[in-house]
Amino acid sequence: MGSSGHSSTGRQQRSRSHPTPQRFMTGLALGLILALVMGAFTPLLAQSPSAGTTPKLTAQGLLDDLLNDEDGSVVPAAPIPQDISDHWAADCIDALARRRALPLNDVPDLYPEGIDILDEARFLPEAGTTWAAAITMLNQSFPATTIYGVATPLETALQLPSPVNVLYTYPEQYYEPDRVITRAEAITALAAKAGLPYTARANELLAASLPDGDRVPDYGREGVAAALAAEVLVNYPDAQQVESTRPISRGEMAALICQAHPDRALQATIDPTWVARPQSLLDQAQPDPEVRGVWLTNIDSEVLFSQDNLAEGVQRLKALNINTLYPVVWNMGYTQYPSAIAERWLGQKQRLWPGENPQFEREQGDRDMLQELIELAHAEGMAVIPWFEFGFMAPGEYALHDEHPDWFTQRQDGTAEIPMGAETFTWMNPFHPQTRRLLLFLMAEVLDNYEVEGIQVDDHLGLPVDMGYDPYTTALYQQSHGGDSPPTDINDPEWMRWRGDKVSEFMGDVRRVIDQRRPGALLSVSPNPYPFSYAKYLQDWPSWEAAGWLDEVIVQIYRDDLDRFVWELNKPATLASRRRTVTSIGLLSGLRGRPTDVDLLTSQLAALRDRGYAGVSYFFYQSLWPPGRETFEERDRQFKASFTNTVTRPEAVISDGL
Repeated sequence: MGSSGHSSTGRQQRSRSHPTPQRFMTGLALGLILALVMGAFTPLLAQSPSAGTTPKLTAQGLLDDLLNDEDGSVVPAAPIPQDISDHWAADCIDALARRRALPLNDVPDLYPEGIDILDEARFLPEAGTTWAAAITMLNQSFPATTIYGVATPLETALQLPSPVNVLYTYPEQYYEPDRVITRAEAITALAAKAGLPYTARANELLAASLPDGDRVPDYGREGVAAALAAEVLVNYPDAQQVESTRPISRGEMAALICQAHPDRALQATIDPTWVARPQSLLDQAQPDPEVRGVWLTNIDSEVLFSQDNLAEGVQRLKALNINTLYPVVWNMGYTQYPSAIAERWLGQKQRLWPGENPQFEREQGDRDMLQELIELAHAEGMAVIPWFEFGFMAPGEYALHDEHPDWFTQRQDGTAEIPMGAETFTWMNPFHPQTRRLLLFLMAEVLDNYEVEGIQVDDHLGLPVDMGYDPYTTALYQQSHGGDSPPTDINDPEWMRWRGDKVSEFMGDVRRVIDQRRPGALLSVSPNPYPFSYAKYLQDWPSWEAAGWLDEVIVQIYRDDLDRFVWELNKPATLASRRRTVTSIGLLSGLRGRPTDVDLLTSQLAALRDRGYAGVSYFFYQSLWPPGRETFEERDRQFKASFTNTVTRPEAVISDGL
């Protein structure tokens, strides 16, 4: 900034020192230019363009173009296409041309016979827009940014800075630079380039606002809805007909850009009657059937700590028309129900408090939290699916680790501790037969002894990608690899696949235990979105779902903004699961002292319903009501408005949906 400031000062000083020569030279240059312009363009000036279309071409206008630099220096005029005067978007096209935002003279094969591209600029506004032309127009009109790391070829060409954009699920094979594109493709690219936000009720908005909105292709629904909601969707001559599958002309592409551009001068070139108007939506329909679940934890929550607390909790959730409860039964290395297996293997039949608290446990006596909850919930028509939250994760200080250190895994450097917030954890080896037996025995025990609707595991039923270098796993790998040790690269594809397949084998065992011990009971999985679940925890849950092992999937999409949330809803693996299996979405209702704004939760619920998901589950009970931006009463009122009726749970298999 300093050097440019000095340069400007120098120019001002030189101008003041020699004013006469400067004015003389400028006047001489302008005179010559005016003479040339008047001579060369006299035939054009004599023409009479259609009224209200293209601004009149004058010598003064050309001079204004020539003298448009801030320091008054002469720059070449932007060429103005000579084939737009009769086009409905002529004002817009002209304005973009003056900004050098149009491809001109780029398709000479389409010029009328006898036209020489060296004689006059042509835009061909009625010609089809190729991806190459659309990208040129978009990049010239919107500032370029840093491209994100693994962008698709189309996203790279458009210089998109983040994967969170409405083009994310656009089929990569559809991108061909020389292919003429449809209106849905062009509108979606515009929405991505302009950074238009997702809209929660995209499908409903399209159906309510546009007579042909239901015919927008799947890949374009988010983008077209975003453009519609932002009121930048230009449809000429019928504003409410999107004609999404029709090829888009270059003039139409220009009109979309003018309307979406932040410069009001460009927006003013578009007649408002050509812009589609989003309709106000009625209250969203509440699906029946629908999963409406809540996780019940023993961390930052006391709902499980007495029968009175459970009774109160069930009634509060019944008032919200919740129909499914997921109580924790395996947490911090111990069971939260009285377990003969835990007493034999772990030396303690249950530990309801999340840590050492002997006095609390003595006060609990022989109380069976799980049985109490089942009786209370079933009396109100609620399903109970016990949640084996910790999977193979274990506390840092753990008697089992001291007794059987070979049952635990580690990193290459021998470390095993996993810091998480203020806590430190370790990881039981998911490949060791004893740890596998422990979990399978606990699951079988619950299925044998309790009238439950199923069991659930979550994102902890896997293995951190940097682990698996313990002696047992190393020897197991060597047996199947001719004596070779595991790769030092934790992300080596074959090494990841070998470990991921071992975790998947265990999930097959879980399925068999359920079928043997309680036929008809559900296997519910609540994973992180894929591929994060696999990249970080080697949890290839889409393969479990595709194999038919799962009856219910609840994808944890804990996001604090609607854009990233809807982007996650559209992940290919999540969409595929939705088409074959009852697939719901887990929402983060809050953490200790940090409740999620209920307005955001309401928008997220609307978004997942709009996109055909089977339901919702909130993490966790205690965070539903604590006041944040809203009072307790406001939060309670909005949750009740979201679930006004009693509904049943979906069957194990649902239709393809949207």
